[in-house]
This record gives sequence, C-alpha cells and structure tokens, in this order.
Amino acid sequence: MDKQNGRYKDLEMFLTVLLLLELGFFILYLVVAGSGIIAIKVICAIIIFLVSAFCLWILYTSKELLRQRSLWLTCGFGCLAICTLVSLLAGFPAP
Repeated sequence: MDKQNGRYKDLEMFLTVLLLLELGFFILYLVVAGSGIIAIKVICAIIIFLVSAFCLWILYTSKELLRQRSLWLTCGFGCLAICTLVSLLAGFPAP
C-alpha cells in the first residue's frame, strides 16, 4: 500500500467515525424533538450543522469532495444537514 492510499484510508476512517457520530446526534435530535425538549433539540441541530460543515470543509480542502471514492461521504454529511434543516422548517416531529 502506497503512502497516498494510506492517508486516504486514515481520512476515510476518521470521517466515517464522525458520520456515525453525527447520525447518532440526528437520531437523538428526532427523539428529543418528538418529546418536545426544545433546548436539547436546538443543541443537537447546531452540532449536526457544525459537524457537517467541518467534514465537508475537510473533504473540500483535501480535494476529495466530488471524487468518486469519497462521494458517499459527501452525500452522507450533506443529507444529514438537509434532513435536519427540513425537519426544523417543517416542525416535524412535534409533540
């Protein structure tokens, strides 16, 4: 395995862990929004947007944002941010 491929695998592993963590926050956001606890809902939404923006920035600076091998990471972070935004705008789930 060459040096460049090893760096990509490390980046991919790091971003995969962050994606799973963000997915956990999204599930927590949905549960809390359904329960009606507004403060934790807002905190979870902010964390989701910040992690998505940070990871998309990392993909952009490493020139992996639109490459075929990293497109699943780009879609994952983008979709979680979009789903959170739609949920906030629609007010769903609500108690």
